[in-house]
Amino acid sequence: MIRGKIATFPFEIGGQKLQWSNTRRLAVRRRTVVRNFELHSLRHSTQIEYLDAALILTTASIVSGHAKGFVRLSFDIDGWASDANGITVPGPNYKTNLVDGFPFGAIVGRVNAGAVFLLGADFSRRELTPGRLYLAVNDNSHWQNNIGAFRVSLQATDAYDVGSAQ
Repeated sequence: MIRGKIATFPFEIGGQKLQWSNTRRLAVRRRTVVRNFELHSLRHSTQIEYLDAALILTTASIVSGHAKGFVRLSFDIDGWASDANGITVPGPNYKTNLVDGFPFGAIVGRVNAGAVFLLGADFSRRELTPGRLYLAVNDNSHWQNNIGAFRVSLQATDAYDVGSAQ
């Protein structure tokens, strides 16, 4: 054990500057980080809040995994039911199955506050921007009637582990 005083100036991890006051834990760079968590359609909607996967990616990181489950983007209309790949045909009263360029109900991700990308039920992504990974269920501004969740198993190589997903 080493004892000492830690300076409180900002430090940089994976190209991202962090203040000590915003740190839950110290990051540990690992060859492989595995996460299992639930992505709730009501709480983790693109219109509300993305789930923090508690991973800081590097330029060498590969993110892969799969998701199981079922969500409804309208609790009383069957046409709005979806797996993690999203709705494949337009829902009732819509001419498209897309919102913001991705299927309604699909799992999407982003790094920091960057561009959103599609993940879906089975995914593998590489060459992502370095930074913190976030996931959400793609939806429009009528998120209040969502129900259901996806069980996500995610693996990231050459990434920083900064705690548990939340």
